[in-house]
Amino acid sequence: MDGNNGNISGNLPHDIMINVLKRLPAKSLARFKSVAKDWYHLFKSPYFISLHLHHHRDNNNLFLLLHRIPQSNNHQSQSSSSSSSCLIGPDFKVHNPRFIDFDTPEKIIGSCNGLLCVRHTDSHRLSIWNPATREIRQVPETLLDIKSFYYFGFGFSPAVNDYKVVRISVSDDVDGVLVLDNVRVTRAEVYSLTTGSWKEIDATILQTLYLMSSSVTADGVMFWQAITADPDHEGEFVVSFDIGQEMFTLLKDLPSPLSTYSTHSRNNILAVHNNKLAMFHHFINRSFDSSAIDLWVLEDERWVKQYSVGPFSRILYPLSIWRDEIVCREELPGRVDVCSRVETVLSLFNPYSNELKKLPAERDHYYYVPFNYAESLVPVANITHEQ
Repeated sequence: MDGNNGNISGNLPHDIMINVLKRLPAKSLARFKSVAKDWYHLFKSPYFISLHLHHHRDNNNLFLLLHRIPQSNNHQSQSSSSSSSCLIGPDFKVHNPRFIDFDTPEKIIGSCNGLLCVRHTDSHRLSIWNPATREIRQVPETLLDIKSFYYFGFGFSPAVNDYKVVRISVSDDVDGVLVLDNVRVTRAEVYSLTTGSWKEIDATILQTLYLMSSSVTADGVMFWQAITADPDHEGEFVVSFDIGQEMFTLLKDLPSPLSTYSTHSRNNILAVHNNKLAMFHHFINRSFDSSAIDLWVLEDERWVKQYSVGPFSRILYPLSIWRDEIVCREELPGRVDVCSRVETVLSLFNPYSNELKKLPAERDHYYYVPFNYAESLVPVANITHEQ
């Protein structure tokens, strides 16, 4: 490179230079921005941001973000505790044991293209943060009453090239006490990073539903599990929200369990598999010492079974999918912690090789929420990168 004229190519062909630079972590690129104006503008360009994102979002480069929340015997002490997150790399090592440290209780709403949506539980405020670039945007206060209870979603729509946050408000408490029978969806609103503002959206289709899960996002659509509040039409549903069209719909035809496994209970868990909505069927046997897992994926509006694994000689709770493997909470038979809870560890199960290995995460006194995380240069201000 010629340091006098700011030519970043030098004797290296431009395409080779770009191919090298897109593989570097954001921290390294941040140091290079001061080398030449051309480099500064390159790293800010939608073209390079997109190349860098696609490389780091690939399965071989995808990180597992474990959001740690201290366990507690009572809600009060947990709400006053701090929380943090650690980062596990594709090499199965902890790359950053304190990737995110919060002095106050925080909740990660979602992870998308290197951006995290974080809820500050003490103040009810939201932030959009890129940990790699250290850029942060404080989301303005919402339109609706903060005394209500909420469900959130966060994601990106390539159709409109925008990141959005959805906040679904459920009915308020009764005399200061949250009553499950009254927790029904009442209103919803959406925040756009492009416009920087909230607007209320039509949630009429949700007003007879109880939401039963956190959200997952796949291919520009957010999803939640729900059951009907109408006793005459009982059933389970998946609520979908198209980020681009800003419209809620219901998926009523859910996959039916085909397992012949003799079970005490079956749970459904939403996940994402190859950027498509997926659903785990989780089975526990009658003696509570064995479990099995099915995975279904929604393809062209039809549920397709991907695999059945187990029964296992222990209880494995599927949490998410990372690099085609199942992130599980694994019970340790015969072991209890100081609070008389069955001890658990985070494990990774390969459904193709049947290999089960423990994740390198602290075990005691933490509740973990897993997220896939891809380091990126995506800005939190005016979103202009291409997908």
